[in-house]
Amino acid sequence: MTLPILRIGCLHREFEKKSGPAGDDGSDPGGEGDSLETFRDRLRDRCAHDRRCHGADRSDRIKSQAEHAVALAGEAGLLIEASFLAEELRADGVTWVGSEHFVEYSELDQRYGKTTIPPAFGLFPELRSLPSVNLRDEPDLPSIRKVIEFVPATPLEYLCRWICCNELFADAVRLVSVIRWPNGEVSFGITQPQYHGEPAELRDIEKHFTSNGWERLNDPSGHTIFYNFAFDVIAIDIERRNCYLRGNDLLPFDVILRQPDDGLAEFLGIR
Repeated sequence: MTLPILRIGCLHREFEKKSGPAGDDGSDPGGEGDSLETFRDRLRDRCAHDRRCHGADRSDRIKSQAEHAVALAGEAGLLIEASFLAEELRADGVTWVGSEHFVEYSELDQRYGKTTIPPAFGLFPELRSLPSVNLRDEPDLPSIRKVIEFVPATPLEYLCRWICCNELFADAVRLVSVIRWPNGEVSFGITQPQYHGEPAELRDIEKHFTSNGWERLNDPSGHTIFYNFAFDVIAIDIERRNCYLRGNDLLPFDVILRQPDDGLAEFLGIR
């Protein structure tokens, strides 16, 4: 495929020609497998029978899940075989490059197209154990310190993140493609509405979250984190750039959501 066909803003329209538009909530009315939930469930089922998907090494899990995602996308009509490398998008003069995605805006659809920057599928907050730096040779200082760091996300973690955003923030993220680049790397293509507003201050963000059933947690790592008990989900990377204020409404987008495992829950004092 040529670069114009692979323009992210065009991917959404090309897919709609085949399957019809998805619902505003990212649902899959035509049953063609384009919804986040459908693709996540099918990918999770495939990985349940493949030990590589659940290995200890994160890079191996990403690669294995990506291979399954390509196979599944081929069956669902979502697979795009690129004729150029993802890195070429950095220099095309149209695409914005963020920490997780190549981003474009479609005036026609008034939606942003986002393609994950390979080999990762966005970022994922994980509790890590790091050696402590004991400059003063303090005898009581633990040799290991725990911190929350952002690590490369697996395909399943990425899909679960956006499903949560659709459910909890009334976002309308859609999965529109799985892209296989010539070097074998894989990306997900999603679209998201354009949100208008002003970057929110932390006080506005905290007011919105706490009034909607979230509790702010103390993170020794220094991140701003909120926890929703009803859904057992933490929200992190809550910065002004990811939250717009429009009137009295807060519009979170690109906030990273995940369900905490036991180690993370204990570290944050959740349970």
